[in-house]
Amino acid sequence: MQREQAKSVILVVDDAPAGRETMEALLYSPSYELHFASNGPEALSLASKKRPDLILLDVMMPGMDGFEVCRRLRLDPDLAEIPVILVTALDDRNSRLQGIDAGADDFITKPFDSAELRARVRTITRLNRYRRLVEERTRFEWVVGHGAPPAADVVFGPCPTAVPL
Repeated sequence: MQREQAKSVILVVDDAPAGRETMEALLYSPSYELHFASNGPEALSLASKKRPDLILLDVMMPGMDGFEVCRRLRLDPDLAEIPVILVTALDDRNSRLQGIDAGADDFITKPFDSAELRARVRTITRLNRYRRLVEERTRFEWVVGHGAPPAADVVFGPCPTAVPL
């Protein structure tokens, strides 16, 4: 799936409709493609489908809380590198440590300052874009250094009975 160069995909996860609406109002921008989930399983499913550049994840959700969603993201090799900002009303040290242990990249405490939220989102999406550019450059350099495999090998795999010329 090809994305527009400047558009970052953001997944907002919050069980409260008001929380999702607030995030949508604050983050609405031509620079972002916003997606929303209202629970942990839906968040994991959307993360697999959309491969967001950032996940804003509410901690206090019924069923699977944000800590558990974050842990599961980190266990999935395809999703483990997605930056996660935990959005929480919990402002105690133990909650922050639990979030770090779960694999969160950053925290923002409710009620949050809208300018701070936008700045954190902008910074993390920019850093993630740089990370992806480095990965693409590394793949390109590998292909240039090693040569691309023949197109048939990419589609069908190497032919086991082929005789080298």
